[in-house]
Amino acid sequence: MNIFKDREGKGGNVSVAISIIVAGLIIAGAVMFTNKSDAPTGPAGQAGGSGENDVSNVRPVGDEDWIYGNVDAEITIVEYSDTECPFCSRLHPILKQVVDDYDGKVNWVYRHFPLVQIHPIAPTVAHATECVGNLAGNDAFWNFTDKVYVESGNNGGTDLSKLAGYAVEFGVDESEYTKCMEESRYQEKVENDFRNAVASGGTGTPYNIIIAGDQTIAASGAQPLQNWKNLIDPLLQ
Repeated sequence: MNIFKDREGKGGNVSVAISIIVAGLIIAGAVMFTNKSDAPTGPAGQAGGSGENDVSNVRPVGDEDWIYGNVDAEITIVEYSDTECPFCSRLHPILKQVVDDYDGKVNWVYRHFPLVQIHPIAPTVAHATECVGNLAGNDAFWNFTDKVYVESGNNGGTDLSKLAGYAVEFGVDESEYTKCMEESRYQEKVENDFRNAVASGGTGTPYNIIIAGDQTIAASGAQPLQNWKNLIDPLLQ
């Protein structure tokens, strides 16, 4: 099922946008800190539950993922995020602080969950982060994504006309970036992330799954640093 369609963005870059609505999800329960999220439907999935949309469906971390922190960390936070979601913008620096504070024990995997119903340009920005990362590497992905979240949070959304400039700032050739965007080169990856977020119980952003050994715990919302530590500390004991 193709969940994208071509879209003309500011500055003339052709990119992609999700064209379906997440609806009719039946969720077995909820494990959330609080309901501070962009959530068009119900609560997050419950670890250990059953059904079509369950946290146990989270895709294993692989070479295609963007990882911040120690790749061999004991705990992984998989975030399904939307660059245009104000709660995601608030959470972004908090998760970076979580990883930094745990000094190699926690890492963070970033995946895409653009909610086109409320953020029409989010798939375009998600695709841009993929172009930058694949053209210039993991550090460039994170630096570009950090910049996008700061600018989006400060300005009530991303200005698509500035994305090529951000890409150049972090080491990407502008013509290569433009070609990548025009070809929708990483459309399938963004689609796959979106589908996996839904299959894993995601119904709003930010949606996070904490993986610690054989435990998987879903957590939604832009929670403060201490809330994350209260959840992570017992998992490290």
